[in-house]
Amino acid sequence: MRNWLGRLLRKERHHSGEADSVPVSSPGPVWSDPGIPDEERAVLLVCLLEDSTALEDEREEAAWGLEFLSGPFVEAALIRAVRDGDFRSDLAQACAESLAGIWAREGQADAAFLAELRGLAKELIFGILGGRAPHLLPPGAL
Repeated sequence: MRNWLGRLLRKERHHSGEADSVPVSSPGPVWSDPGIPDEERAVLLVCLLEDSTALEDEREEAAWGLEFLSGPFVEAALIRAVRDGDFRSDLAQACAESLAGIWAREGQADAAFLAELRGLAKELIFGILGGRAPHLLPPGAL
């Protein structure tokens, strides 16, 4: 993904002076260009995540990158990917980890989706939340 995303992010874009002053707080090498707002980053990564023609490792890397972003758009994409992977594919696992990371950081989780979880995705999400935000787990989950 770094190659694909790197090529995409290097494309010329017209920026206003205001857009250049927007701070970007996301860490990591993918986030090194401060001229790209988090909202645009989220769209690019979700597009890659949902691109069935992309390489699997690129899609997984996009899923991991989404952990550093937030919002209903990002969470909905991660939830769709977990469901599409039948809660157990490698991509579903990467998405589950990122989703749990977002929830732990934001301090809230989707209770309906937590109840729907099963298999390895459930183990991953419950494990991450148990370590970082146990108050978000359903009663009796620990």
